[in-house]
Amino acid sequence: MQKLGLTGTSKHQTDDQMKGISAVLMDGDEVFVDNGAIHAKSRIELGIQFVKSLTEVPNPRRVIGLWVTLKRFADGMGYSGAMPFELWIDADAKLGYKKLAEQVNSMDKAVRGTVDLSQLTDAEIEAFASFLRQTRADLWEHAAEGFRSAFARAESGT
Repeated sequence: MQKLGLTGTSKHQTDDQMKGISAVLMDGDEVFVDNGAIHAKSRIELGIQFVKSLTEVPNPRRVIGLWVTLKRFADGMGYSGAMPFELWIDADAKLGYKKLAEQVNSMDKAVRGTVDLSQLTDAEIEAFASFLRQTRADLWEHAAEGFRSAFARAESGT
């Protein structure tokens, strides 16, 4: 079972709110936690030169990231915020494209408890929901109502 790690440690020089954020990435059919993405050092980003335009990436593949945050609620720790972001990678050319400002803004919104999955397809939402439920059922059980209802969209087909 993959562990949904937290970034905060007593040695980490970051805002306390950042301690509860994780990056969940979807690369094709694989969904996994890679908290290196918080500092632009995910396994997908390593060795990639990021360019200013998507047109500069010869054969881009879309990698979807999801910033997921945790919060302590009355009944326990649960998922709170979820905001997607995109990376476009051509591993052979060692080139990639991302909108860094949007990525940072999405991270900030997730930290504040925002959940907006409108950029994702129902299949993508269901893949993330399944991963999050299976990885930490306790966090799913105690998630904010808005969090679970946003992911329920894919299950209901709306």
